[in-house]
Amino acid sequence: AKGREPSVWIDKCCVDQRNIKHDLRCLPVWLSGCKNFVVFCGPTYLHRLWCVVELFTFVHMGGRIEDITFVLVCRPGHKKEDLASIRASFATFSVSRCACFLPEDKARMLEVIAEAFGNLEHFNQAVRDIFDRTAPRGVAP
Repeated sequence: AKGREPSVWIDKCCVDQRNIKHDLRCLPVWLSGCKNFVVFCGPTYLHRLWCVVELFTFVHMGGRIEDITFVLVCRPGHKKEDLASIRASFATFSVSRCACFLPEDKARMLEVIAEAFGNLEHFNQAVRDIFDRTAPRGVAP
């Protein structure tokens, strides 16, 4: 880092994809050091459990809602369709419908979430609240 803090931390580049389990233990520490959180949100973002957990962790570790920016990512020629899909995903978010590459990761994360929140619906509502407060105008329900 040449004696200074990093300007940008990109999860896909900074988390060792061959040893995700190990590196993700550090996720709360890394996210607590972030001043801003940028979400590149396309039609699949809200269906990927790790993405949602990162967003929630940022807020839970003290990140301010005002410091979250959503950048909408739509496929060329499919903007109207993709925006409708993103809008529906915001309105109907459910962590149980999210996917993980490894089924055992999903099962373990859902157990942790249920334990921490009492049930999955409490987590769903907490995440929907974040989305409602941060989603770009015209996207949130």
